[in-house]
Amino acid sequence: MADTRISFDSIFELADSLEILQRLHRTGFVMSGVSEPQTIAAHTFGVALWTLLLLERMPDKTSLDTAKMLRMAILHETAEARIGDIPMPARRYLNGELISQAEKEAVQDMFADFPGDWRLVWEEFEEAQSREARIVKAADKLELMHKILAYEHSHNGEFERFWENDNNFRWAGISEAKEIFEEMKRRHAEGRGQRHQASNEPIPEP
Repeated sequence: MADTRISFDSIFELADSLEILQRLHRTGFVMSGVSEPQTIAAHTFGVALWTLLLLERMPDKTSLDTAKMLRMAILHETAEARIGDIPMPARRYLNGELISQAEKEAVQDMFADFPGDWRLVWEEFEEAQSREARIVKAADKLELMHKILAYEHSHNGEFERFWENDNNFRWAGISEAKEIFEEMKRRHAEGRGQRHQASNEPIPEP
């Protein structure tokens, strides 16, 4: 019987390619002056965690494919190992369709030796049509804004532009995510008031 398992060479090639995500920093945080910016790999862990946390607020969680959602969370930034993390300010000057096509081609190359479901689960996340994909999409933004809350708590960087960008609160039709975003905004406002009170500065108008 033929051995249909993935070869060691293919396993190590993909592992070596994705290892760089443990060293690549999130560009938006670099541009915001964070002293030790989060890596892309740390972000993917955070998305997996927020996927699980979000599920705990959802009454239909037992009917959802948790394993598939965790695969989406782990693999959703795969293309950045080849293309890098393009920050939002730069995307304003780049063709979004070309970026999407480049990401798709990078993923196809990297998963070429692996079963088709590796690529399909990445594409499902990108297309955000299934409920599972939309949950992970929402978790992606929840992780971002939670990390910003953590940076603000340690006075590490400037982030008002993140709070002013509605795209950072895309809840993807998941009402439970919208509720968590509202709680994050409340905590941000509370922390903002405490920071200004500590510095004896008036709180600027929003």
